[in-house]
Order: sequence, then structure tokens, then C-alpha cells
Amino acid sequence: MSLNPRQYDVRELRRIADAPRDGADGAPRERALRRPNRNRAEQAARSAAFTELLQRQRGARLNGDSADRPYLTAIPASPAAEREIGEWLGYLVDVGGHVRSRDALSYYGELDWVGDDAVAALSRRLEGFDAPPRDRVFTPADHRISLVSIVRIASCASDQ
Repeated sequence: MSLNPRQYDVRELRRIADAPRDGADGAPRERALRRPNRNRAEQAARSAAFTELLQRQRGARLNGDSADRPYLTAIPASPAAEREIGEWLGYLVDVGGHVRSRDALSYYGELDWVGDDAVAALSRRLEGFDAPPRDRVFTPADHRISLVSIVRIASCASDQ
């Protein structure tokens, strides 16, 4: 009688070898799970956002507008600004929850990206968003997205 390797029970072999179990159902995994990779579409979107940021800043300099800090001193009163603010604050809360989002807004105030009055107004609006079941610490990429959003909101004031 010969042994066929296809008929081996992997769980039994691993139990015999006393291999660690890392599967959700207790079954061993054949190989470790890969970390999700950022796809090309996400990278292209981030690149486009930074290109837009540079073009807006360059356009402001060419038009004689000052692009000094803080970029956002007050909340513009326009539907486009309200939409941008809603998307940005929704993103912040989805990623970091209410506490981390409030801390991030304070941090942007310290960096002079956002003026004190705007930080206070934005912090009041955070409560209108539902907290996510899980949140995480903001990464540098999240802060870059925030900078692009801040410049977009500020440009809504100059478009009026």
C-alpha cells in the first residue's frame, strides 16, 4: 500500500508537528496573508490631488493673492465649500473617530493650516457625523489629504 500525498489531512499533520494555528476557524493557513497593497487607482487619485494643490497655489501666486498661512482663516459661505467640508470632515471621522479628528483639527491650527476661528467652527461640526465602529491613528498620507482639502475649501472663498 502506497501513501498518496493528496490524501493527507493537513490539519492532522500540523497538529502532529505542533504548528501554530492562525486561521479564524482554528484551521492552519497554508501561507501568511498578504497585507493589502495600495492599488494604482488610489495612487493616481492622490497624485492628482497633489497636482491640483500645486496648481492652486501657483495660480494664487500668479494672480497676486497671498498663499500665506493660515490657508483657511474662516469657513466660506458657499454650497461648494459646504460640500467640501462635509466630505473632508466625514473622511476624518471615518478614519480617526471624533477624538482623533478633533485632535487633528487642533494640530492643523498649530501648523497654521487653519485659523483659530475655523478650527472652532469645524470642531463643532464633527458631532454631526457618526463615529465608525473602528478607528485608527492618522498617517502622514491622511494629513496630506487634509491639506489638499483645506486648500480646496479655501479656494471656494476666493471663487466667490
